[in-house]
Amino acid sequence: MAVDKYVHSTVEAGKIVSAALVNGARVIGMTATEEIDADGDGSVYRFFKGVSGNLIPYEMKVYVDDAVTLAVDTDIGLYNPTAYNGDDGAVIDVDVFADSLDLAPSGGALPGTVAGATETPADGLCSIDIADRTKKIYELAGHTALTAKPGYDICVTTNTDTGAAGTVTIVALFLET
Repeated sequence: MAVDKYVHSTVEAGKIVSAALVNGARVIGMTATEEIDADGDGSVYRFFKGVSGNLIPYEMKVYVDDAVTLAVDTDIGLYNPTAYNGDDGAVIDVDVFADSLDLAPSGGALPGTVAGATETPADGLCSIDIADRTKKIYELAGHTALTAKPGYDICVTTNTDTGAAGTVTIVALFLET
């Protein structure tokens, strides 16, 4: 038998829901580039500082130049900010967005900016389960609305040495709730 219903159960029940989940919301974009060194295992690069926990991660593309050849075990996750609000900068979830991401084959400039650049960026949100794609950052961090931090740092952790210094650029999009 055919159905005709809203896919969001709260909307189906006639209740108010965040616009991001039913009829559209503003997109927030962030981009950052870092020259990473062959610093060794466990280096943490803080790409975005104090990001609102109320944002829903939508897309995160990670571009790496050809110099970074050995970054085959890289994580993207959440940390407490440092010197931002008195937090200690400690890890919250090192790989909530991406676990064991292999950046070596995603080398190359942004497509179309350099002649012959055809490489595809790595998916910086590859560890988020499809069922969790509507969760806010604070929920992905394991927090509630009452325990959410005032901001989260989004960081890249290199679990294996990068092999050589190189450029990493992250372009991230979030839905505002």
